[in-house]
Amino acid sequence: MGSIGRVGIVGAGLAGLAAARTLVAAGRDVVVFDREAVPGGRLTSLSLGEFTFDPGATSIAPFDAALGRVIQNELDTTDLVVIDKPVYLHDGFRTSPRGVTASSVKRFVYSHGIRRLPSLLSSGLDLRLGCRIDSFESHSDDSYSLEGESFDAIVIAIPSPIAMDLLFKSGDPRRLSNVKFRTCLSLCLGFETPLEPPYHALVGPDQTHPLSWLSVESAKCPGRAPDGQTALVAQMSAEYSLRRFDLDDDLIIEETLIDVSRLLGKGFSVPVVSKVVRFQYSHPETTATFESVNSPLSRVVIAGDGLMAGRTELAYETGTRAAHLLLDQS
Repeated sequence: MGSIGRVGIVGAGLAGLAAARTLVAAGRDVVVFDREAVPGGRLTSLSLGEFTFDPGATSIAPFDAALGRVIQNELDTTDLVVIDKPVYLHDGFRTSPRGVTASSVKRFVYSHGIRRLPSLLSSGLDLRLGCRIDSFESHSDDSYSLEGESFDAIVIAIPSPIAMDLLFKSGDPRRLSNVKFRTCLSLCLGFETPLEPPYHALVGPDQTHPLSWLSVESAKCPGRAPDGQTALVAQMSAEYSLRRFDLDDDLIIEETLIDVSRLLGKGFSVPVVSKVVRFQYSHPETTATFESVNSPLSRVVIAGDGLMAGRTELAYETGTRAAHLLLDQS
């Protein structure tokens, strides 16, 4: 095999961006392909009128991981905000500060939306957005083709079910069938009613309640809602999301508002803005290990949170591991 000089990366989420930044820092020529119009994957933000929401990942934690060090030491921190309120439990439509280990974790967000992070990470990279990769070709000279361009290696950094389909269509025998992802319905809701809770988010104690996570975006950081109003992101359980995934938005919103208003009060039964965001592959329920799908001599390397766990900092770590696996072969 020759040296690895040019790498194609499929996926501009955290894992793909981590791999790209690491390889570029080592002097490699990198092109990142993604089917979406903007980088970030599930790190996305949405504006509805004067309200701003993070419907995917709602915060970044913990900050002692590699991603945290990159954010603090290598990227612009102008609009980086420390979330100074904890996470509480909700059980039986009652809130409680007890029993939530996550409440002590230091969490961060960007004031204008968490999408700011992938925007900063992708700065200076060669991005080919709006480009769906359905297969790649391998050649006898140990090179690979993506979108008619030649590469010495490929990093596949997309959700494992999509990655498995890409591998199959490209003749790669590896399988990721043991990696299972949850679906998630995430509702962005804006209300004229004020809310100043002692928490920034509520989490259900298990996945039995339809309302799995409620992020009070306007308590998380300033500027997410007009003064005296409230922005919420309601993320529904895997079971509820799977059963309701293809239903009309209006019905999903109507059902969710019943639970939200029972939890927060009658002032939260009629939103002024609302939207349902669907994540078919929200986060992994079961994972594989990085080593089980990538040999030390792999030139097609798999990355992503399906190889560790559904956390932003771990997704980033798989991308850096993928890059170092290729650099170790050079």
